[in-house]
Amino acid sequence: MAVQSPTGRPEPSKPTELITSAGGVVMDPQDRVLLLKRRVEGTWVLPKGRVEPDETLTQTALREVKEESGLANLSIDRKIGLVRYTFFWRPEEVNYEKTVHYFLMRLNGDPASIDLEPDFVESTWASVEDAMKLLTFENDRRIVRSLY
Repeated sequence: MAVQSPTGRPEPSKPTELITSAGGVVMDPQDRVLLLKRRVEGTWVLPKGRVEPDETLTQTALREVKEESGLANLSIDRKIGLVRYTFFWRPEEVNYEKTVHYFLMRLNGDPASIDLEPDFVESTWASVEDAMKLLTFENDRRIVRSLY
């Protein structure tokens, strides 16, 4: 039995809320990109998450990458850019208009030290070329492409 994704196309009859997130394009010493595979949807994505109260975008990006991947020995090189999109979140019956700020991060440690959050089933370190093939969403591919 297939599990239904909690997200979908925006529902015009439902309320819309704004949310801000931050995440990272994490590069290891071999210039490979960290990709995470979501357990329910099976989508390959970049690590990211919602900004908490009194948190800066860079703090959020570092925290979310650590929570989702277990990687803590990271440094931020620079801000890459942002993406905006809207989706319907079934559990709360609300549309979210989301802005995600992405940062280029460098792993200063062992790329094998991944400890995935339960929302993710798999991770991989991919060349930029392979990342472009694996990433599910064009927004994520655009962010990675903008590095070069």
